Amino acid sequence: MKKNLARSLVIIALSVIIIVLIAGFTDISLTIKALKKISAKWLMMVCLLLICDWFAEALTVKIFAVSYRTKVSLKYLFKSTLIGSFFSAITPFSTGGQPAQIAFMNKRGVEYGEATALFVSRFIVYQVVITLLGAFGVYTAHDILSRNITKFALLAFFGFVLNSAVLFFLLIFSINRNLVEWLVKALIKPLAFLRLIKNQAEAVEKTLNQIKLFHKCMIRSMSNLSLLSFAFLVTVCQMIARVSVTYFVARSVQVNCSYVNTIMFQLVLFLVVSLIPTPGAMGASESGYVLFFSFLFGPQTVATLLLWRFFTYYVNIIVGGLTTAHEIKVLSRFDSE
Repeated sequence: MKKNLARSLVIIALSVIIIVLIAGFTDISLTIKALKKISAKWLMMVCLLLICDWFAEALTVKIFAVSYRTKVSLKYLFKSTLIGSFFSAITPFSTGGQPAQIAFMNKRGVEYGEATALFVSRFIVYQVVITLLGAFGVYTAHDILSRNITKFALLAFFGFVLNSAVLFFLLIFSINRNLVEWLVKALIKPLAFLRLIKNQAEAVEKTLNQIKLFHKCMIRSMSNLSLLSFAFLVTVCQMIARVSVTYFVARSVQVNCSYVNTIMFQLVLFLVVSLIPTPGAMGASESGYVLFFSFLFGPQTVATLLLWRFFTYYVNIIVGGLTTAHEIKVLSRFDSE
């Protein structure tokens, strides 16, 4: 946990440096003036949206858990969502979230294959939603954004292709059991050669059993249209809550802007930067925010950036980190009993 804390502090420091550099190209006095006028009622709405975001994600996983008859409470899944948010925020490509959730859930008695299927199913639905809503945002806001952003079409195309490719490979991975088994055997063999695995045959057998369970659960998920529709609807609500944060942050510093334009711009921004290979898409998120919203928020852009980044990134590290520490403490107590 100390290693993760140190990494979090480094990442936060780097992110703050990036924001300071961006602010250096603007009139800092205007940013300070805007921050002095923050409205608490709008920030309360932002906090409510964050809770809705976390709850919707937990609910999506719960939908699949009910389908698999996995004994895990919605309360714990809410906690698991915060843990995933923390590890996603401090790892490149946000790749640490799901593995951490799977590992912690396994310590709670859920099989690796089943836990993996839960979070992969949820991520597939999320990837479908973000790709479709991002494409809708591009279509809706294309005229405004293309007039204000150089090579906007190229950025949008890059984001759409990258997210679609991730979705495609996720589906192949989830459906093609033979491919996964081949990859597992190919990975275990060199690990056994390096003596990182003592019993190669036993490791292969255990892993293949979990893969069998994983694919059994995934087939159940992908073949249940009513289940997928419900999960899709909940995830759409989650994304609406997430992109609405930008609007309420802007209103908190007295910026009058269009709600529709704001969420459409934010959907496109998510599409473009969601797979940038830095923790929390650091650097790309801040610069992308300024690129997409400077002509909408004007002199208050940096002030809204500071608040938006705090609530959508730093809060995940702070709250998620505290939740992770609590879960480690709970599990250590279980181990000692």
